[in-house]
Amino acid sequence: MYSLKEAYMAGESNRDISQRTEANVLLELRMLEPMSEEVLDANSDDVLEAVEAGAGDIALGPALALNVYKGAIHLRFDVLARNDAQVYEQVAKVLTVIQRETDLEFHVSRSSVESHNGGAEEVSAVAFATT
Repeated sequence: MYSLKEAYMAGESNRDISQRTEANVLLELRMLEPMSEEVLDANSDDVLEAVEAGAGDIALGPALALNVYKGAIHLRFDVLARNDAQVYEQVAKVLTVIQRETDLEFHVSRSSVESHNGGAEEVSAVAFATT
């Protein structure tokens, strides 16, 4: 994870660092069509590769878990941003990368964001399918 100390070492000012919001994000990506555990596992590898290659500077410390019963990939990562609005902007960028870099079709995406600076938690659900 990109810590506040690393941000300081990267040349960000004390003011920039102190105003950062650190958030833990959990995305649940449900597949449009049922699939076997093996196929879901292979698809989760594609998601992780896409995130690391296309959004590695945004999605810090990505980790995956599978829910075979729901046909879902759970993606957890951290985000550093200037404010809560930018946290959600960063999450949208990660979703865009996943949609662009994989050929997966998602039925429902759910997200949970917990801010470490304010303790606020937001949960939303969005239905979408990639083409």
